[in-house]
Amino acid sequence: MDIVCLDMEGTLTPEIWEQVAVDSGISELNKTTRDIPSYSDLMDYRIKVMKENNLKLADIVEVTKKLDLLDGALDFLNQVRKEFQVVILSDTFHEIAYPLMKKLSYPLLLCHTLDVDAEDNILGYKLRDLQAKKQAILGFQSMGYSCLAVGDSFNDLQMFEVADQGFFINAPETISKSMPEIQCFNEYPNLLNALRDFK
Repeated sequence: MDIVCLDMEGTLTPEIWEQVAVDSGISELNKTTRDIPSYSDLMDYRIKVMKENNLKLADIVEVTKKLDLLDGALDFLNQVRKEFQVVILSDTFHEIAYPLMKKLSYPLLLCHTLDVDAEDNILGYKLRDLQAKKQAILGFQSMGYSCLAVGDSFNDLQMFEVADQGFFINAPETISKSMPEIQCFNEYPNLLNALRDFK
């Protein structure tokens, strides 16, 4: 049985922090790993900006609750589940992702955790591994699984390095052009067919 390893933000859901930037009016929070490839550097930057603007965890969760899934994402995910095992490998955090997990019918999510104080301030974070997506796939492969990886950004390249096959979905042209050997799709049905072709 093959495992399809899916990124979450930009792949199945909108980018949470981009919407936080819109709702809060804090343009600095608009940056993602498309802008700052190092996730540690990006999160350090976000926490600094949040502290300067007195943003709490609850503010981020309220934004997440309002987000809809990308058009067609749930149908795609449900079909993939019928034909493959599925895991979401994301650089998000359990504390802010749970409203989207509900909308996705609670797939397995492997991600990071936040350090939050009694006043709901985000103090820091605990990364499972600096290359958690890559390590997860290597772990699955060590148990005899073939892994297909799907993502949209620079932080997904670590998956593509070790996956049996990698695919871009919704990737900006600047990213997809930097990795021309990775098939790139903008429509879920076409991606689904590519996943099936691997079987």
